[in-house]
Parts: sequence; structure tokens; C-alpha cells
Amino acid sequence: MGAACATIAALLVSHIMKNAKNGRTLNAEVYAQLRAQILTGQFMPRQRLKVSQLSEQHGVSLNVVREALNRLAGEQLVELQPQFGFAVRGLSAEDLVDLFEQRGVVESLALRQSIARGDLNWQSDVVAAHHRLGGTAVVSPDDPQKLNPEWLARHEEFNLVMMRACGSPRLLQIVRQLAEASAIYQRALLPLAAVAAELETEHDDLLQRILDGDADGAVRVLLKHMEQTRDAMLPFLVQQEVAEQA
Repeated sequence: MGAACATIAALLVSHIMKNAKNGRTLNAEVYAQLRAQILTGQFMPRQRLKVSQLSEQHGVSLNVVREALNRLAGEQLVELQPQFGFAVRGLSAEDLVDLFEQRGVVESLALRQSIARGDLNWQSDVVAAHHRLGGTAVVSPDDPQKLNPEWLARHEEFNLVMMRACGSPRLLQIVRQLAEASAIYQRALLPLAAVAAELETEHDDLLQRILDGDADGAVRVLLKHMEQTRDAMLPFLVQQEVAEQA
């Protein structure tokens, strides 16, 4: 009798653990899918995210969707608005300026540490990422006034590879989060056909500084690059905010 009870208990525990694991996997999948949809621009800034609609689309419970949206709210990708519900975080001139200021601080530190600690393998990875970026068309084939989404992905890759040798997983995580927040702005606002050539020149200069071990020079180029990117987007936000207040 005792052995039978122990067997039943073990089976119940196994079943519970399996269901818990499946639940965690499902939650993670829905979270990852929603996150990717926001970062790739499938959900636009300020777009309302209806829990019931997302639940039906993903074939999961309302609680699974709410948990995923709350996680995204913790990452400041989603906002929970009173009497309105969840929505993709909106864009603002004030937030853009703050975002790029903090990126400058964090990425300058990460780049300096990477140059100081990086080895030949890291340099090779940076060169390869730069080559992939340079081999990708900057302008979208569908709209010559907008950036190519593939180029944006290569640009993000190059940026993260540069910082990867910093030696701090926590610092790298902050770099990644700020870069993802910036990508939302870039996908929505950045019509860089006019300055694409200048950006490419800066990438070449940045790579050379890294290979030369010139941390000060690399940081200067990086900050100039960020400033130019920010300034290309800022007028659109200012104009939009003025129009909304009129």
C-alpha cells in the first residue's frame, strides 16, 4: 500500500512539474512573440494591445497574455494606461533625448572596456559584423525614404558585437535594452537616405579606431554617430508634438 501511494505521488509530482514546465514555456513563447512584434514595428507606438484579441490570436489564456504584457511593461516597451489598458509605449522628443544621452554614457564605458579587454577573436567578430553591415543596402527597397529593416538589424548587431568584450554581462544587458528602445524610434522615424553615406563613413572610422586600440578616438566617433542619429529623428517628434498641441 505504501509503495503504491509513493508511486502515485511520484506520478502526480511528475505531472504537475510537466504542466508547470509547459506553462512556463508557453508564457515565454508568448512574451517573446509580443516582444519581437514591438521591436520590429509590427505593433506601432501607442497602438492599443487588447488582451482578449491577443489571447485569441495566440491561442492562450487571458492570464498568459497579461503576464507577458506586464513583463514588457517592466522593460518599458509597453504602458498600462488607466481606463485604457495596455498599449505600446509612445514616442516623445524628451524620451528620445534622454535615451540617447544614457546610451552615450553606457556605450562609451562598454566600448572602452571592450577595447581594453578584447582579443583577436573579438576583433575578428567586429570586422565580420562590419562587413555584413557594409554589404547590406541602407535604403529600403520598398521605400527610398526609409531605412532597410535588414540594415537596421545588421547595425544593431555591429553595435552589440563592439561592446561584447566589455566583460560585464550586466553592462551588456543595459546596452542591449537601450539599443532595442532606440531601434523602435529608428524604425518609426529615421528616413536616413540623406545621411546614409555619412553613417557608412563613420562606421568605417569606428572600426579602424577599434582595430588601432584607440579607445578615446572610438568613443568620439561613437558619440558623434549617436548625436547625428538622434538629430535626424528629433525634428519629426517636435513637429508631431506641436501639431498635437495645436
